[in-house]
Amino acid sequence: MANIKITDVKIADMQEGYDFESIYILWNVETKRASNNKYYLDFTFRDETGEVSGKKWDASANEGEYIKSGKLYCVKGHAVVFQGAIQLNIFEYKIAPLEMQQKIGDYVPSAPVSSEEMMKTVYQYCDKVKDEDLKKLVYSVYKEYEKEVMYYPAAKALHHSIRGGYLYHVTTMLKVGEALSGIYNSVNTDYLYTGILIHDIMKLKEMNSNEFGIAEYSDKGQLMGHIELGISYIDARAKELGIPEKKTMLLEHMILSHHYEPEYGSSKMPMFLEAELLHHIDLIDARVYDFNKVYESLEKGRFTEKQVFSLERKVLKPDFE
Repeated sequence: MANIKITDVKIADMQEGYDFESIYILWNVETKRASNNKYYLDFTFRDETGEVSGKKWDASANEGEYIKSGKLYCVKGHAVVFQGAIQLNIFEYKIAPLEMQQKIGDYVPSAPVSSEEMMKTVYQYCDKVKDEDLKKLVYSVYKEYEKEVMYYPAAKALHHSIRGGYLYHVTTMLKVGEALSGIYNSVNTDYLYTGILIHDIMKLKEMNSNEFGIAEYSDKGQLMGHIELGISYIDARAKELGIPEKKTMLLEHMILSHHYEPEYGSSKMPMFLEAELLHHIDLIDARVYDFNKVYESLEKGRFTEKQVFSLERKVLKPDFE
């Protein structure tokens, strides 16, 4: 394939054979060692249209230490296809000037639904909670953090790690929960909706995010994590609101158990139906997001070159046609 010189190409429009010069957000970079024992830089770049992997070969052992992620970079390179996905071979990279950095919001990937619309959905489900204690709690929580949830991601680098990703994750889970409760009529929707609304609320303290949804883990987040922070927060907030201890205990168990297993942060498995459903709805939404993310850069009928970290397996994008 003949090389094509192109500038300012969006990630979603990148094609094999492009010699490109463009501006992207450097989302992540790691220094790795190839099979020939030489070091290389493994980049993840993003813009408002998607995400792509990039490699700079023959890097120095400590080159990655001087690169700032979460900034706009001017990038020159060549696009290839490797194992069915576009990959960038990086020739040059340099941090974009300050006047460009001030426009970083134009390059940030965001939830496909506006934060204002998702916030309306949250309050609609708060209204659906009939138990007055639980309704009072969820309204109190979201009124306190309304500003932050409008832009916070749901993770630093994994599922829903986009501007507005927290709300996108929660609102999708609420809709899945409502659909399941229409099939299984024994489900207590007051506790299911409340558990969904509060289970990740302390990701707002586990991470520090700017208004563009670019986040880093806080000291508290690294030392404790959102589960422990969430239990402490809900316990204190419930006491302030005079919510009975029995109700609070059930909600805290939902937060504690929603990762299901100790290696993922839960010291107890779910012990009642709504807690069990919370875990599986959370997992379903994360899995769907991660599969769709892989599909953005994978050709139909192809497998990923290696296991997808968050899915712990290789992924196939079927060619159903």
